[in-house]
Amino acid sequence: MAVESGKDGKILIGASPIADITSWEFDKECQTSRYGSSSTAGFKKTVPGVKMGQGSIEFKWDGSTASPIVEGTSATLLLHLNATEKFTVPSVIKTFRVKVDIDNGDVTAGTATFETDGAWTEPTLT
Repeated sequence: MAVESGKDGKILIGASPIADITSWEFDKECQTSRYGSSSTAGFKKTVPGVKMGQGSIEFKWDGSTASPIVEGTSATLLLHLNATEKFTVPSVIKTFRVKVDIDNGDVTAGTATFETDGAWTEPTLT
């Protein structure tokens, strides 16, 4: 197993990059149901249920292009781990935030969050 750098990570919608991405996260989870019964000998059993996910995107603002990240819209996000592997994630953009730092004049930055909208595919070679 080789450890990889995130330097080639990116996010696309179709063939279009969505912004000047600085980082992204994708959190996957599975609901579980726990129970104890006469056949579990005093221990709890766990049954996996439905899956869901959510994530966040951090980016630098580019005022010369319209942002395709718009709260309340649906998009299939292609979350690239590197140059050859990606998650394909049907999503709804939940939040969009822009930060302007007047005091220090830092680069205008933004964050967005998304939630999955159905089944996603695990990393595949592109």
